[in-house]
Amino acid sequence: MMLPADMDVGTIMLPCFLAWLGLSFSTCYKVGKGFDWTTTQVLQVHRSLQCGLLAGMGLFAMGIMTGQDQPLHGQCTDSVYIMGIIRFFFCYFCTDLVIMLYIGHLRTDLLLHHGVALTGIISLIASNLFPCASAPVAATELISVFSGIEAMLPKPKDRTPGENHIHHIARLYRLAVLVILRPFLWQHVRLSSEFATSPLQAATYLIPGTILPLLDVMWSYKIAKGLFPGIFSWFGKAVNSKESKGHASVSKVGTKGANKQA
Repeated sequence: MMLPADMDVGTIMLPCFLAWLGLSFSTCYKVGKGFDWTTTQVLQVHRSLQCGLLAGMGLFAMGIMTGQDQPLHGQCTDSVYIMGIIRFFFCYFCTDLVIMLYIGHLRTDLLLHHGVALTGIISLIASNLFPCASAPVAATELISVFSGIEAMLPKPKDRTPGENHIHHIARLYRLAVLVILRPFLWQHVRLSSEFATSPLQAATYLIPGTILPLLDVMWSYKIAKGLFPGIFSWFGKAVNSKESKGHASVSKVGTKGANKQA
């Protein structure tokens, strides 16, 4: 789909996306007041909606590129869909950071995630770049589609068996997306560096394509540890027992050596 030569579509997209994000959050806030949601729960529901929309945009664009035999890395300069994804990401991360700061929901991992992502997005917009890998990146937001449902659940000690089951399924879904889907999507960001015309452009792809997957590893570990505490507890005990045996053998060797010297 070709961009109209006489119209700056990107400039028009920004206020439209900002208006949508403002309307979406205000609607979630009004609904939340009726159900006594906390501001964090409102934010999580708002995020679920936006991440679902982003993932849908990404999968739709990936489908179009696949149908046209176009690789998912390289430049898609004439694609309105890629331009829309980049602009929406910019508006979403900016508004999400503002809301986080306003309500005091300062998670270090999310601040790092948003900071790295925004740096890359601003570099793309400033350099007038439209990487096709923006579509797979948007699809990575599938991880947060059910975060709103998780936020609605009571605290662990107050949950019913059914609510615990829902929480378990939602966390398994997150883990599956992190371990199975996202690594293959992130690789298109790193592969885009092959088409860079300068070291700065290459860094625009390589830095987010490396740091954000490392965050995925940390999130995967936390989720897996919460889902399967028995396995991690057993593994920790096994490692500790091996270390204690090793220390004991070293101390015995040291004692024998001291006795021989004596």
